[in-house]
Amino acid sequence: VLGSANVDEGLRGYMTKYDCSSADLNPIGAISKHDLKRLLLWAATEFKYDVLNEIVEAPPTAELRPMTSQNVTEHTQTDEEDMCMSYEESGNIGKLRKIS
Repeated sequence: VLGSANVDEGLRGYMTKYDCSSADLNPIGAISKHDLKRLLLWAATEFKYDVLNEIVEAPPTAELRPMTSQNVTEHTQTDEEDMCMSYEESGNIGKLRKIS
């Protein structure tokens, strides 16, 4: 089972039980959300995969709540709202843990 949680989520303890927390392999588990977005933007430019830009611009969501019936393109749940902090703030926790 392949996981998709990044280090910011792991340090915060933000995960869906029996979903990303039960992965056998998590290739982005040690990468921050900020660095992951930078990697996707680089790959979009380097390999001409424009769809990666759409992924970077999409609001992070676990898609745990149904979409509204009026607008089926936007999720009613976002990770940052559930965590009560932005990924930028969460990334700072990761940086602080490296300071001795």
